[in-house]
Amino acid sequence: MEIIEPTDKDKGLYHIQIIDTDKTYTRTIDLSGNAYDKAFAEFTTLKEEAYAEAKRGKVLGGLPDVVTIMEKKTLSLTCTVCGDPKPQVTWLKNGAEVYTDDQYLVSLESGKFASLTIKRVSLEDCGRYTMTVQNKYGGESVDIVVSAYKHGDTIPQAKPTLTPKSIIPPKRPIEIPGPKVVTPAPSPAPSHVSSPVGAKSPTSPKGLKSPTPARSMKSPTPTRRKSKNHFSLCGP
Repeated sequence: MEIIEPTDKDKGLYHIQIIDTDKTYTRTIDLSGNAYDKAFAEFTTLKEEAYAEAKRGKVLGGLPDVVTIMEKKTLSLTCTVCGDPKPQVTWLKNGAEVYTDDQYLVSLESGKFASLTIKRVSLEDCGRYTMTVQNKYGGESVDIVVSAYKHGDTIPQAKPTLTPKSIIPPKRPIEIPGPKVVTPAPSPAPSHVSSPVGAKSPTSPKGLKSPTPARSMKSPTPTRRKSKNHFSLCGP
């Protein structure tokens, strides 16, 4: 059984049963209290180290271990680096940092192509160069031994004692970002429906007219009726 991303709700007693044809074996594991705290601390450490290992600065390749070059030539040391966030690259010569000047050119293109260019190499440029790639999750450094010879001389066979690639530990505490919370986009406001341009109010068809009473019809007039007291409805 494996518990992925353990939380406090996973604390408790766990029972394991192994049953065969003759007997049942039962074991109990108390995953609470001090036992849980130790297990959780180890889990957190391993998780942080795995995350840092995936994100730290790395040298992917391209650099030689040893370089031998003729004097007055141009030497370019180039390699590919990676890391998230993008790492910083530093070049050292015999332990002292190398800066860009008239002879040395230090560059980092697109955050992944690192290079050191030495113009008109001389015997004074010989030595051990170290490139360091590092971000907040750690990094690594590699050594390159540079030697030079004069025109017409026999190319020297350098046999340096190289140090293995050095791993730079991450800065503590290791920050692991939480899951991203996606905020839903607001619903668009309802659009106002307007009357089409040039629309006119409906009118009656041209051929229809208001009805008029027929000429043969007259307004009704009251008929004279007499009551028992002989009163007239039309006047005295």
